[in-house]
Amino acid sequence: MLENEDSLLPRAARSTDGGSVRSLSEGALRAVSVGLEEESLNEMARLLTTLGVKPVGRVLTPQRKIHAATYIGKGKIEEVKALADELQADSVILDVELTPNQLRNLEVEFGRPILDRPGVIIEIFSRHARTKEAKTQVALARLQYLLPRLSHFWAHFERQRGGGVGNRGMGEKQIEVDRRLIKKRISVLRERLVSIRKERQVQRAGRKDVLKVAIVGYTNAGKSTLLNALTQSAVRAEDKLFATLDASVRSLDPNCHPPVVAIDTVGFINKLPTSLIASFRSTLEELEDADLLLHVVDASSAQAAEQLEVTEGVLKELRVDDKPRMMVLNKADQLKTPAEKNNARLLARGGMMVSALDREDMVKLRERVLDHFKKNLELYEVVIPYANSRLEAMIHAHGSVEVTRHLEKGTFYRLRIEEGWAQKLGLEKFRL
Repeated sequence: MLENEDSLLPRAARSTDGGSVRSLSEGALRAVSVGLEEESLNEMARLLTTLGVKPVGRVLTPQRKIHAATYIGKGKIEEVKALADELQADSVILDVELTPNQLRNLEVEFGRPILDRPGVIIEIFSRHARTKEAKTQVALARLQYLLPRLSHFWAHFERQRGGGVGNRGMGEKQIEVDRRLIKKRISVLRERLVSIRKERQVQRAGRKDVLKVAIVGYTNAGKSTLLNALTQSAVRAEDKLFATLDASVRSLDPNCHPPVVAIDTVGFINKLPTSLIASFRSTLEELEDADLLLHVVDASSAQAAEQLEVTEGVLKELRVDDKPRMMVLNKADQLKTPAEKNNARLLARGGMMVSALDREDMVKLRERVLDHFKKNLELYEVVIPYANSRLEAMIHAHGSVEVTRHLEKGTFYRLRIEEGWAQKLGLEKFRL
């Protein structure tokens, strides 16, 4: 029976000789990575380090032909096995998505636990989930990943024997018991997410009259650090992949009218499992409601261009790629030469080069964001009777006042305000 949802290896994976080895969830492991590209393997090394797994070796296998049974060919299997034996690796990680059969067959070949790229990413998500919503989303993604792969995780378990009179034959396979349990659990988690999404909708409804800036980008691009600096808050920020999974909402400037909030979102990564994108739909719905996307790029990364392309692809998949967007080239403090800075600027022409650790840079970025919204506000003028203090308060709360004059009949205001709010307040557009 499945013991818990805290590991993709529900029990210690078994080697082919019947002995047991540690699972990834137990930490302090040594892993050999296998992949198609050097840069992707570098990223896998960071993913494993984030999990507390030590990458001790790697095998590059240029993709010529995908073998249906094992993904990689017999020669590479022998090369990986020899390296894993030499380095005393506990596990082998494939930097690709494997089918259930490929996972099972490779574990037999290597005699060690096998995990593919989606499995590693899901494992990291489970470690970093903090809120009820994130934990529910990750648990659902984990079980959706696990369900078709049960034969891999339980390949070495025997059938249960039935008990009692009239039930003397072979009992039901444990895998079939787990399959039913997982399907039931998935149903429960989906229902829970529906409830959570309704709560999210209520929260977003409370912000419908607020201008929203969603911070997006590749994982570890510095989005949370940027949010903290822009809003002078203390959102969890670490130099790790997927350090934060939850959408954090903070006021950009308490004195700004109309009010503007900044929203941090989960980072993207190449080959992000589709189950995670689907499970985090309610979190990513923040992007649909956003008035501006702040696309943060790690300008110091050697893979900055590829990371930018991955983020653009996910935004397109989420159908928010047509939103107004502002490019931010972060971590400028790590660019040491003019050539490095010029190369970074070529990534996104017109992008703003900043360091989230530089106070002046954050002041300039905040002003640029606020100016973006001010340019889109309509110009209105109105005379408010002195007795109508409520309307006066609403104008100050939702508009940017440019001119104030006290007249005999009341106070004259010339202001910029969102057209929707102007109509609610009955303001007339200023005619030049």
